[in-house]
Amino acid sequence: MPSFNFKNLNPSYIWRNIRFDKVVFICLISLVVFGLIAQSSVSQGAFFQKQLIFAFLGIPVFYVGYILPTETLKKLCWFAYGFAVMLLLWVLVQGTTALGAQRWITVGGFSIQPSEPAKIACIIALAYWFQNHKPSSIFKVIKAGSLIMLLPFGLIFIQPDLGTSLVLVAIFFSMVYWAGAKISQVLVLISPLIVMITSALGKRIYFAPSLKVGSHYITLDCSVVGLICIISIVAYLAYHYKVWKSKWRSFWLSFYSFVIFLIAILGRPLAWDLLEPYQQKRLTIFLDPQVDPLGAGYNIIQSLIAIGSGGFLGQGYKHGRLTQGQFVPEQHTDFIFSSIAEEWGFVTCFLIILAFFTICLRLYNLTKNVDDVFSRLIVVGVMAFLCFHVCVNIGMNIGLMPVTGVPLPLLSYGGTSLWVNLFSLGITQRIYSNNAPPTLFR
Repeated sequence: MPSFNFKNLNPSYIWRNIRFDKVVFICLISLVVFGLIAQSSVSQGAFFQKQLIFAFLGIPVFYVGYILPTETLKKLCWFAYGFAVMLLLWVLVQGTTALGAQRWITVGGFSIQPSEPAKIACIIALAYWFQNHKPSSIFKVIKAGSLIMLLPFGLIFIQPDLGTSLVLVAIFFSMVYWAGAKISQVLVLISPLIVMITSALGKRIYFAPSLKVGSHYITLDCSVVGLICIISIVAYLAYHYKVWKSKWRSFWLSFYSFVIFLIAILGRPLAWDLLEPYQQKRLTIFLDPQVDPLGAGYNIIQSLIAIGSGGFLGQGYKHGRLTQGQFVPEQHTDFIFSSIAEEWGFVTCFLIILAFFTICLRLYNLTKNVDDVFSRLIVVGVMAFLCFHVCVNIGMNIGLMPVTGVPLPLLSYGGTSLWVNLFSLGITQRIYSNNAPPTLFR
């Protein structure tokens, strides 16, 4: 048995021999600490104490993710997935309702949002599935989506939580592509969504008078942009699969073209009617917030004013007029970025974005050094949901994207979100320590 060496307690020795990505760790700690500083200002102490507790409890959560072997994750993947689905069912039965949505479970005075752990549960389940079932055909991709993602997506969507349900979509398609699916297969799967969105933009082309279905009138129309999108997708698939060489390929492409055309003229109004009124406003008001400046557009307008008033260096800690006056709604969660911009300015916002970019870039580089399919796909899934959260949250703060209730990772208030982020990054650092070769930053 080797003798104990006191030099092992030296902080510099520990730092040199630590077994995870130090660059990611520095960015992670910096974001969490700055998140606490921001919370102490924007919430005027109302949420700071809870977030501080969440951050301290996040240390063992990160460590648990770090020490879990990948083989253990494989053994527990279906248990974790089943437990996440059970929580999603529980929140529909006995969940707490706030802001028009039933998304939380109250346990011991704290609110838990089950849709957050569902993200990492789906990532682990998908990674395990694709390790054993390579998505070599579009039918296998559809099978994976139906068996694993459809149930949690549906349960989250009907809460309603549009933002988190879209996160699952981003995770699924990112992992499908990295697992070996072709771009053409991914394009076929996401084309209905693309066509549905583009068919709602721009000048309309009407194909028939409005049809009455129940109490709703459905207009059979499509935009010029939508038609151009359909033609472009069909042309790409025709060229990629060389449909002129096979009658069956020509038949399937013709059938596919007919289906997405129906989606263009029918899918948009049908899907639109499924959304809650406040969701409909959120998805359209960002295009022109002044249409309803005191209602649905108020959040975006106040956010833009706060960001603009921050300037290059900001107005100073606890000196933001809009932030301290509580003029920015939900400034401790969804609109934390606008409050940071007002008090800390462009430079700090740039550093925050740089920290997130660095984490995602290091995770991307890690995927190229990992041979194990399961481990690589977990890193891809974590990277996908972090990128989606950051891009959508900052996008809606600056008025480029709809307000979908997606928090900014590590900065927005919320214990469940913070713990899931830390646990997920802890898992990636375990994978890093097992697979990545020694580098300058290790």
